Amino acid sequence: MSALGFDGRAVESAGDPGLHLRGAVFVAAFLLVWISTAPFKGTYYVETADTSNVVNQIAFSLMAVLGLACAATSRAGRAAHAYLRPTWLLLLAWMTLGVFYSANPEISMRAFRFTLVVFVIAGAILLLPRGQRHFASLLGAAALIVLLTCYAGLVLFPDVARHLGGDVLEPEHAGAWRGLFDHKNIAGAVMVILMLIGIFVTASYSRSFGLLITGLAATFLFMTGSKTSMALGPLVVLIGFACARIRFLWLRALIALGPLALLLTATIGSVLSQPIDAIVQSVSPGQTFTGRTEIWRFALDRLWERPLFGYGFEGFWGSELVLFAEAKENETGISNGMVHGHNGYVDLVVGLGLPGLAIGLVALILLPLRDHHRVIPTVENKALAELFFRIWLFAVYSACLESFFFRRADPVWFALLVAVIGLRLTSKFRVAP
Repeated sequence: MSALGFDGRAVESAGDPGLHLRGAVFVAAFLLVWISTAPFKGTYYVETADTSNVVNQIAFSLMAVLGLACAATSRAGRAAHAYLRPTWLLLLAWMTLGVFYSANPEISMRAFRFTLVVFVIAGAILLLPRGQRHFASLLGAAALIVLLTCYAGLVLFPDVARHLGGDVLEPEHAGAWRGLFDHKNIAGAVMVILMLIGIFVTASYSRSFGLLITGLAATFLFMTGSKTSMALGPLVVLIGFACARIRFLWLRALIALGPLALLLTATIGSVLSQPIDAIVQSVSPGQTFTGRTEIWRFALDRLWERPLFGYGFEGFWGSELVLFAEAKENETGISNGMVHGHNGYVDLVVGLGLPGLAIGLVALILLPLRDHHRVIPTVENKALAELFFRIWLFAVYSACLESFFFRRADPVWFALLVAVIGLRLTSKFRVAP
């Protein structure tokens, strides 16, 4: 974006000696999140506040410092005041309060600190590119490196980059590609995001470069066998295309949030309401969303014991309250070993309580939609906003079956965070070519 405070004026490379450093930091930040400091782990491993390694913490801390330093040297740093949004500040305050009321304050505090570091990185790197084309070239480079790393893993680490038939937990995924990620569903979600980036690069920077990214990501997505991601990918492209051309906010909200409401009704609604569950079962007999309904019911049943503050930021799953919970009627005990609830909205309310859920929905759902409606009508702003909007759509839809909201360095969460911040910036400042 513009190194002149998002005012639409381009900056020449020769007159900006820090440009290459800012570009390198931008790419490195995405690679740190998407590839991580420990790729190809070979097991279905989800990092928690307890398992976060020291190397990871140091790497992210240094990246946050580098990002802030580079943003401070960029004239676009003046745009950072847009981050002082009351709802975001209220959400951070509520999360902080939730740490002290957490069932596991120490775990919640560590997780919260790491999450704040990721917030800083996402906010800083969006101030580094000098314009739309520069942004597209850097993001495309990061996407291509991730894709090549995934494909290289199939050759160099074939027993790790694919699910094996000997996987104890999920042998049915044998042969599915997961690349450098821990699970095919994570790989599938990232591939959709990379496809969206490829489409953006095609239109904004280079047709051949963008088509290469899109083709590689689409092929890998197909080989993951991730049905949810394969279904949502085309859907968000179509909805994003339609919403970008609709003038009325109420109609845009209906088209964008209608599918989300339907997904939440079919998933969480089937747990909360017997009539809704009856409808779901009539359409798909025996539907449990691969065992998720028991997990959601387990979490929501226990939410009512602490409805105001919940169990604290990441203070529920993995705690003794879950590990040693006595199984109730119709519970098999599957929830006791979970590290998250496989639904972002369930984990949001269980972690932060009902007020936290309300604030979170405003910050992550309603405000980005309004920002998209208010995007400054320039070619550059519209192009960037369309990318951010599609990523945002995909993430909030995916959260109905996966949990990644505020999960530190989760690749899908980071993409969502960048999209939410990006929509805010494109609604407030002009983007340079």
